[in-house]
Amino acid sequence: MDGGMLGSGEDVEVYRRAEMASYAILDTPAEAEFQDIVKVASEVCGMPVSLISLLDGDRQWFKAETGFGESETPLSHSICAHAVRQDDVFEIEDLTRDGRTSSNPLVTGGPQVRFYAGAPLRTPDGLALGALCVLDTKPNKLTPSQTFVLRTLAHQVVTTLELRRSLRLRKESDRRNKAILESAVDYAIVSLDLKGTVTSWSPGAERILGWDEAEMCGKPVHVFFTKEDIAGGIPEQEMASALLKGRGVDERWHVRKDGGRFWANGEMMPLRDEDGRHEGFLKILRDRTEQRNAAAKEQADAAFMRGVLASSADCIKVLDLDAKLTFMNEGGFEVMEVSDFNEIRGCPWPDFWVGSGNADAQQAVWSALAGGTGHFQGQADTFKGTPKWWDVQVTPIRGPDGQPERLLVVSRDITRQRASEQSVAESERRWRGLFEGMQEGFFSGEIIRDAEGMPVDYRFVEINPAFAAQSGLPVETVGRTIREVVPGIPAWLIETYARVVETGNAEVFEIGVPELGRVFEVRAYREAGNRFAAMFIDVSERKRADARRAALAELGDRLRNTADKGEIVRVASEILGRTLALSHAGYGAVDHDKETILVDHGWSAPGMPGIGGLHGFRNYGSYIESLKSGHAVIIDNVTDDPRTAPDADALTAIRARALLNLPLMEHGRFVALLFALKDVPYAWKPEEIGFANNIADRTRAALARIEAEERQRTLNLELSHRMKNMLAMVQSIATQTMRTATDLNAAKEVLAGRLIALSKSHDLLLSGTVGSAPIETLIRSALQSHEDNPGRFVLKGPSFTVGSKAALSLSLMLHELATNAAKYGALSTTEGKVSVAWDLRENDGEPRCTLRWSERGGPVVEPPKRTGFGSRLIGRGLAGSFGGEVQLSYPASGVVCSVDAPLAGLQAEDTPPQCH
Repeated sequence: MDGGMLGSGEDVEVYRRAEMASYAILDTPAEAEFQDIVKVASEVCGMPVSLISLLDGDRQWFKAETGFGESETPLSHSICAHAVRQDDVFEIEDLTRDGRTSSNPLVTGGPQVRFYAGAPLRTPDGLALGALCVLDTKPNKLTPSQTFVLRTLAHQVVTTLELRRSLRLRKESDRRNKAILESAVDYAIVSLDLKGTVTSWSPGAERILGWDEAEMCGKPVHVFFTKEDIAGGIPEQEMASALLKGRGVDERWHVRKDGGRFWANGEMMPLRDEDGRHEGFLKILRDRTEQRNAAAKEQADAAFMRGVLASSADCIKVLDLDAKLTFMNEGGFEVMEVSDFNEIRGCPWPDFWVGSGNADAQQAVWSALAGGTGHFQGQADTFKGTPKWWDVQVTPIRGPDGQPERLLVVSRDITRQRASEQSVAESERRWRGLFEGMQEGFFSGEIIRDAEGMPVDYRFVEINPAFAAQSGLPVETVGRTIREVVPGIPAWLIETYARVVETGNAEVFEIGVPELGRVFEVRAYREAGNRFAAMFIDVSERKRADARRAALAELGDRLRNTADKGEIVRVASEILGRTLALSHAGYGAVDHDKETILVDHGWSAPGMPGIGGLHGFRNYGSYIESLKSGHAVIIDNVTDDPRTAPDADALTAIRARALLNLPLMEHGRFVALLFALKDVPYAWKPEEIGFANNIADRTRAALARIEAEERQRTLNLELSHRMKNMLAMVQSIATQTMRTATDLNAAKEVLAGRLIALSKSHDLLLSGTVGSAPIETLIRSALQSHEDNPGRFVLKGPSFTVGSKAALSLSLMLHELATNAAKYGALSTTEGKVSVAWDLRENDGEPRCTLRWSERGGPVVEPPKRTGFGSRLIGRGLAGSFGGEVQLSYPASGVVCSVDAPLAGLQAEDTPPQCH
């Protein structure tokens, strides 16, 4: 039974399907030899239906049938499925009475089969593939002879299947053998008869030897042997060896059709027929010329490697699989300072390393044992204790099975290289630090060209942080092109860099970055290929310094030839505003006490409203006291600075967001202001403040020049007037002297003394300098030349010091009053006297001085009909320069002159105007 012999039903089914596939019979067309078998079975058994049924999974398929009309049925309809479980013919006389078949659809319906007899189709291995069966529509029974015939025909079916399979396999084998012969193009396969004549010639023989099969069939095998081997009987020796030993092997030179020789190895074997009788020979050759040359080369290479090992400066070692030393080359002896290898033979190689080097060496050994490559660098001493650095590589030496059988260790002395690398690394770190820390921007780029070779773009290769800061491009821009990050880049810049690359000539040019308010000097030079480098040097401050120098030169040129104070202020304001890119600039006169500034000739940038007129300082902040103290006021942001934040709206209204105020002081008083305003917050630079101070100094100097010229004109007029007065004074002194003299000698001495005093006073006036002194001393000095007797002048008042400038003005005024008194007033008579009285008081918290000149005992005074130079000089007195007031009155009893001036003005020293 199938189940007993082959195991479970599932195993039988798997086995059956595999066998069925090997026969390649399923779903094939009908064949006469199988049809004849079912017809014979039907005739002999006298049955209307006969089938060759093959079981295939869930169906039974009929290779041949007669009287049934179907090619297959479901396995559930199959009665043959019961037959395959039997060892012999399976017969059921009445299917309706057998429980296994009574409900079968073939019995209950359709053909209404009543009788079944089937012989299993068993393979030589005993597996039932199906059955040869006969069917009848009425109950029946086979005779013994019919049973024998059915069994015999079933064997015939199996025999036919076996024969078909054998033939198919034989054809497949022949096809495969032919394909092998045709594909074995690297082998020359030649068959010979007993005489050594060629009977077949493979494609490989044609490729290797050159002759085709038609040319060689019938020719002796000697054709492709060399003349030397033919003369030596080598072909015959190979055939004899094949007969005696079963094969004849050779490895020698052979000859091709073109006469060329090639080295081949091969063998000759006897060919026998099916009965084992010798019928010829099979000669197989393979061209091994390349291999022979390669072997020769390998031998030469081995000899060369032996020489390399002997001459190599590397330490080359061989380890066993336990990492113990078995070999070291001569170069290794020298570099490792080894005199006798036997002293270290068999020593564990990793033990020569210490610390992390030992772990690295062990790891390298493990990597090589695993079939990989171990590599590390480390420090180890030679056998004489010399410290060295080594580059080590450990690789497996494989055996025939491909597994590591030994380890090759190559250690290279890199001590000098290591020192050099450390030096280079240190240099690289130093230069990298310089590159990244340098203030100059730097980048390296590569020109990109179009199909015509024209430069259209460039790619950033390297960028330092300074360039990133200068350009606003991040360091991550490396790898991108300039047109990707700055689409509107001007073409001339790309063309300039391309020209540097093409010509190799470095170029220097300037480029402005308005967004940053900077100007850079670019120095571009070629590197290699399409590469170039550019260094960006920030020359903004230099350009601004140049602009400031040019501005000062322009200011000097324009102020040199003008005598108009308004024009001076306009020019200075314009140059200051234009050079520092201000919104407003100007120079205004200041009222120290009222804390106001009058801006007559200011400058405003185009599009900015003018700010001329009178302004109160306290309307714009609380910094007026700093200005009155002579300190500059510098504010970067009026909205943040506590001095201006409360009044920021007023400043913003005149477009002032940052301000620079430089006060000009005279005699401790705030008299003028140079101002510079910006309409945006701005951090004022020291050099800009210095420039503004320079503008202020030069402006004040130009104004002072004009004032000096005016004073010189006044002095010239005064000198003329004084000369006339001096002559009158000399005449008056002489007259008075002679009038009171008792004798000529006395008159001579008095007159000489008075003239000498007059000369000293005249020197004082002409020199224009009078030092600070007590007020009484000053008055007596001024009146000395007119004091012809001790009672002429009565002086009274508190003591205080008068400053140098006030002293000169006061001397001039007293001298003029005394001169007029000598000519027309009290001093023109012998009885006339002059009283000079002064007093100190406070007015609104300010110390002031009152001085009164009064004459008596002189001629009756009449007011002048016109005001001469002397009167104007007296009237101007201290008022012009020191804020004083002078009043002249002409009562009949004598001239009275009253002076009221601030004490601070009287005590001020004569110093040049300063700008702070």
